Formats: sequence, C-alpha cells, structure tokens
Amino acid sequence: MKIWRLAFAMLAVLSLASCSSDDESDSVYTFGLTSAINGNNSEIEAIEFAYSDAYKMNGIKFNSQSFAPGTSKELILKSCEQAEGAIQTSSLTFEGRYVYEVKSKDETVYHKVYGVR
Repeated sequence: MKIWRLAFAMLAVLSLASCSSDDESDSVYTFGLTSAINGNNSEIEAIEFAYSDAYKMNGIKFNSQSFAPGTSKELILKSCEQAEGAIQTSSLTFEGRYVYEVKSKDETVYHKVYGVR
C-alpha cells in the first residue's frame, strides 16, 4: 500500500512540474499610453480610439487596460499595425508626444511613438 502512495505522490509532483505558468496561453497583456508629453485630450482620445477600434474589429476581448487571458500575441500585433495605419492615414497632426505600448509581465511586445520627438 505504501508503494502506491509513493507512486501517486510522484505522479502528482511530476504533473505539477509539467504545468508551466509561462505558457503563452496564460499570458496577460496590458496596453495603453505609457507617456504623454504636452498631452492634448483630443490627440489622446484619437490614439486610444484607433487601437480599441482595431481590437474590436479583430474580435479581441479587453477592458480599459488589459486583454483577456490567452489573447494571441500575433492577433494583438496585427491589430496594433491596423491602428497605426488608421492614425497615419488620418488628418491628425500631433502637437504632443505619445508612447503607446503593449506589455506582458516579462516583455514589451509593441512600442510606438506618435508626435513630436
């Protein structure tokens, strides 16, 4: 009977060791402006709207500052490129300088600067 307990305990330890919290499907990405110098509310809103609109168009679930757990990094980056395109083709000219980023706990996966440098 003791051997079965030992075998069960070893299996439990091995199964826990095989689960990794670094799995991309468990990653939570946060997003938003990380810097706004000489910020203008209409410029800030235009940037935030472009990104949130792109996220919505691609079916990404998000709240005011993070994506749902397990959101695909590739889909996030695709959406960010679409938002960049929308901003670049708009008539908006920036008076301020803004930095928009998407981060996981371990890395910055997207970084874009808008406006005066």
